[in-house]
Amino acid sequence: MGRLRSLSRRVLDLATGPAKPLDVFVKEFPPLVRRLPKDLDGSVEADLRAGLPELLEGVDRAALVRRIPSWAKVALHHLEHGDADALHAALNRGLLDVRLHAGGLHEGEPVAHLPGWDDPAIPREAFVLADSETRFAGEVVRSRVVGDRFEAVFRAGFAHVDAPGAVPELTVVTPGVRVEWTGETSGHRGGPAMWRETYDRSTWALDVPLSRLGPEQALEVEVEVRLAGRTASGRIGLIAHPEPVGPVVDTISLERGTIVVSGRGLDAAPTLESAGLTLPATEFTRLGSSFRAVFPASADRWGRGALPLPLGDYAVVSDGMPLPLAAELVDWPTDLADGPLVGHTTDLGLRLIKPRQPDENTMYGQRYLREAYEALEVEVDARAAMFQCYWAEVATDSQAAIHREFHRRDPRMRLYWGTVDHSVPLPEGAKRVVAGTREWYSTLASAKYLVKNTEVGAYTRLRPGQVYLQTFHGQPFKRMGRPDFVRRMAPWRAQFEATDRRSAYWHVICLPYPEAAEFYREAYDWEGPAFDHGLPRTDSLLAEDAAEVRRATRHLLGIRDDQVAVLHATTWREDLSRGDNTSADPNLLDVKALAEELGDDVVVLQRSHHSVARSDQRHGTGGGVVDVTDHPEINDLVLASDLAILDYSSLRFDYAITGKPMVFFVPDLEKYEQELRGFLFPFEESAPGPVVRDSGELPALVRDTSWVAEHAAAYVAFNERFNRFHDGRAAERVVDGLLGWDA
Repeated sequence: MGRLRSLSRRVLDLATGPAKPLDVFVKEFPPLVRRLPKDLDGSVEADLRAGLPELLEGVDRAALVRRIPSWAKVALHHLEHGDADALHAALNRGLLDVRLHAGGLHEGEPVAHLPGWDDPAIPREAFVLADSETRFAGEVVRSRVVGDRFEAVFRAGFAHVDAPGAVPELTVVTPGVRVEWTGETSGHRGGPAMWRETYDRSTWALDVPLSRLGPEQALEVEVEVRLAGRTASGRIGLIAHPEPVGPVVDTISLERGTIVVSGRGLDAAPTLESAGLTLPATEFTRLGSSFRAVFPASADRWGRGALPLPLGDYAVVSDGMPLPLAAELVDWPTDLADGPLVGHTTDLGLRLIKPRQPDENTMYGQRYLREAYEALEVEVDARAAMFQCYWAEVATDSQAAIHREFHRRDPRMRLYWGTVDHSVPLPEGAKRVVAGTREWYSTLASAKYLVKNTEVGAYTRLRPGQVYLQTFHGQPFKRMGRPDFVRRMAPWRAQFEATDRRSAYWHVICLPYPEAAEFYREAYDWEGPAFDHGLPRTDSLLAEDAAEVRRATRHLLGIRDDQVAVLHATTWREDLSRGDNTSADPNLLDVKALAEELGDDVVVLQRSHHSVARSDQRHGTGGGVVDVTDHPEINDLVLASDLAILDYSSLRFDYAITGKPMVFFVPDLEKYEQELRGFLFPFEESAPGPVVRDSGELPALVRDTSWVAEHAAAYVAFNERFNRFHDGRAAERVVDGLLGWDA
């Protein structure tokens, strides 16, 4: 309570001094509110609530409206009224980050629709944005040089205000710049300005003499925007890019199922390349110095049939180097759409984005789609199931096994899959719904069975009759839930409560064996039912066609019958995470050096974690290495391989079902256990094979597997402990449970 008492004394001591109580309160109160999510024992909250009357003495309450942030005013209301539950709920729903919520105009004032906006007991002035929150936001949409002038289209407005139909007043402070309002709406491209609807009308065209950009070919234009009695100023940065020298790309377009590139100065056909994918040109023609190259807009990457290209950045490459784009193509980007592909040009080439409607690809649109979903009243479809894996980039794991079992029993059952785009191969009988579209939200509201291996969004509202099955994505081993939050940061009450909120959605969970329930009781305070006799994700490893899948996969990957296939698969490292479900590759093993050392008798299958896959890092294929990071089915790779080099990944539990040898390369064991994720039980108990710290030991272990006998007893005990219910029929038991849920 020391800081609170200090603040109280300062307020009282300064009431008649040079600093007024209002100024002290404005400075000190918001930081105390920001401490509340970390206030595990509630002491800061209790002190604040008890001391507020004294702290507010002499404070002009009306003046607080525009002096402290909206989130601080909402917290103040809950504290004064002693409503701890409402305060905690608001914190859990992102009270402290106004960017997550709608903002608009209410009775002429800019407001944030923070948690509690729909509660009439909270005064509307609590949601009014402070002057410090009405910040300028703007961006250049496109620009180009036309003769001796520079043209640009830009958006400008307030960062947190949606004002449909309203256009902010704009004043250009920088002299010599002509501006005209255009009111154009947004295209497919995302960006900061796409968060607020205001920007769809707050668009201006700018015109300035090229000479004003000076020798640096750059100029910052200062502007002011005014809306609802508020003013914010900022700068719009203009840059005129010089024309590149040498071969150049002039246009990129999507045309009737192809990608067409035209340019100058190229004699041989280029390729179109993204992370893990290289496309040769199907047509290449030259006329004088100009060229035209045509690429397929689909690919059969893994023997599952041709599908549209996946999301990502694609560069036009010649002689191993990306071709530069003409200045106008860089600065005046083009929105592109053709069938299942949606994208736009960038300074690197083509970017394919989520194939949704323009409004569905904005944060603003997503927010209102979620609000519409929450309000939607719809009849639950008893013969429909909705599946989604990870972040919708694959159709695998227990979801795929449960899908197949549903389809086997009732081919007419409606089986929907949420996918990020149209490139994801789906199991037989599946209907694709692109995640984040209107159809996806409608399906989320109406399908009886919701089957996921990650968490649902905080906006989820389960309807009566819906059943949410949380399968997780592997056996429990790494620290998770509440203990993970405690270890990684100062105890955060909001994170604890958010963890409980997520588990409150679950109706039933999937477990590999009954004793695993204890881990989820501790991590998530879970006391609900479980299907605890095996994970369906392992069924295909014991299926009747497993041998044929092995043969076909090895043939697809170019592995000879006489070659040993070594699967190298590792988990991610949270200290390399970028915070958006992506992570850099730890690169603890040089797989190319390992393959070179092992020679032609061995092929190394490099499988990076899906978080690394999202970072676009790949090891590449060649020299005895086949990069299978993007392969859609890990079980096919398990079957195709002969030996695995693993670390702390839960894949080792599945791999053990095959009985094939495993080596555990863990050079960072102590760091991972003590500083990173950590374990639920000692690692050595779940490593039935050699534990190696030095990569130099690996070649000998791969060449000579006589060590298998030494670990045979541990291997048997491992499977008895962790895999005793994995018999190839887990999906049958799970579907039995789901179909009998209402019985």
